[in-house]
Amino acid sequence: MADEAEVPAAVPDGPMALHCFVKRRDGLSHEEFLDYWRNHHGPLIRDTPELARWTKRYVQHAAHPKDSSGYDGVAVQEFASWDDFIAMITGPAGDLMRDDESNFLSQKDIAVVFTTDPVVMIDAGEDG
Repeated sequence: MADEAEVPAAVPDGPMALHCFVKRRDGLSHEEFLDYWRNHHGPLIRDTPELARWTKRYVQHAAHPKDSSGYDGVAVQEFASWDDFIAMITGPAGDLMRDDESNFLSQKDIAVVFTTDPVVMIDAGEDG
């Protein structure tokens, strides 16, 4: 009898996050990049119903002044599921978001990590 084919592990169907390491496009200072990211791109996502409805949480982290990674910041977007992430990036609203990224991001230098199943090792809280 032939061995049964191995079934690939299922993709987790639950909360997930996108961590996007971002660099500014050529010709922008770090300050101009942060201004555009915080005052135009972030509000575009927040205020566009077909983008915001799928996003549970969107946080922009500017790189610390002493950071030497070469990135200007990290965006973290949380979704209820992979399907919600796909729904957010497809269609006209997703196109609008991606088109806006060319105004301030170096597309070739973006690094993205998708995560699931976080394990908290330390949580000192507000008083920590």
